[in-house]
Amino acid sequence: MDYQYLKTMANKFHFDRVIANMEQVKMELPVRLAKQAENYFLGGWKKQGFDGEKWPEVQRRIPGTNAWKYPKNKGLSRRTKPIMVGTGDTRRKVSNSMRDATWERIRLIVDSGYAKFLNEGRFPFMFQTDELKKMQLGLINKTIDTIWRGK
Repeated sequence: MDYQYLKTMANKFHFDRVIANMEQVKMELPVRLAKQAENYFLGGWKKQGFDGEKWPEVQRRIPGTNAWKYPKNKGLSRRTKPIMVGTGDTRRKVSNSMRDATWERIRLIVDSGYAKFLNEGRFPFMFQTDELKKMQLGLINKTIDTIWRGK
């Protein structure tokens, strides 16, 4: 095989375009994956649970408990207010948790004093799950398909 033949074949398959697209994807894909993960974690607040499991019921909603009988706040909201909403601080910090989004590493950090306590305790809200992994693989596959087809 001669060089001219290889060059012709490379042009036929548009490898130069594929390489350029791959370089672009290496910058964009980590950010898109990080945002997808943030949105997935934020969905837990809407569903009041994580990874298909509801968060445990809080005492203020369970009839007969002291929190039910002697509420800190008067009114119906004490029994209907969503779990872990309060000031919304942790949820807001999750929505802005992307610290690193490079080809080598994607890192999300929630720098709240009680976020670690909540996540490792009764109310997990942020870790890699099978559902998130499937979503990420879908995004990766879709992106790789666009590399070969061109943008």
